[in-house]
Amino acid sequence: MPLGIGESKVPPTPLAKPEVKGFRIPATRLTSSSSLIDSLRQLSFLRVSQDSSDPSLVLALNVESRDISKNPYLFSIIYFRDDAIDLLYSQIPNSSSKVRKLDMVKYSLNILTLITRDYQFDMKYLYQMLEAVISELNEFASSDYQALFSKYDSLQSERDKLTKKIASLEASNRQLTSDNYSLRNSTSDLEVKVSQMQKYSDPVLAIKIQNWIDEHNGEINLSEFAQVYEVSEARVEQVLNNLISEGYLESRK
Repeated sequence: MPLGIGESKVPPTPLAKPEVKGFRIPATRLTSSSSLIDSLRQLSFLRVSQDSSDPSLVLALNVESRDISKNPYLFSIIYFRDDAIDLLYSQIPNSSSKVRKLDMVKYSLNILTLITRDYQFDMKYLYQMLEAVISELNEFASSDYQALFSKYDSLQSERDKLTKKIASLEASNRQLTSDNYSLRNSTSDLEVKVSQMQKYSDPVLAIKIQNWIDEHNGEINLSEFAQVYEVSEARVEQVLNNLISEGYLESRK
């Protein structure tokens, strides 16, 4: 959208730098790098490539989200080596590391199902890895219950404060409505008075000014005339100047 006069572009707040964590899955490569790449390319969201300095090393990048500069923010990279599979992943600050790790373990197991013909795995290790993650989550769930309840209690207290504030704002709104009604009435009264002050058209007012001057020896007191006929002095002066400019009256010097 184009900017108008006086507007400016406010730069977006940069995201907090994510942490990078990871884990290793021992495994033995059984096929070539090209065969492994073919297996991984079944997933269209993966960006698969070979390391230029080590053709046996295959990398798979999964970008889940990007920052304001379009750089990967939430992502994971899997390094497929001859003797192991390393998974590095980013984690958003102030988020649960245990939940993020569980997501990455689940993601890695889905990837492993694609490459069963390319690698040989130690199933005992995989079971132990799963058991460790599930144990961490059980601790996380029990230990965080108190924190969750405390947060709920805090939110409940904040809700009560906001309810009172809303009640106060509603009372203020009712007072403002009343004041606005009184102001409208005052405005209507002023409009009536202004209308009364303008009850004479310019031609009629010009005739009255001329008659006044004739009756007062060629002179006019603007304040007195305005008070008698209930018009503003400014309007009397304007009509008087028009009479002089049009030649109906002459100004004494």
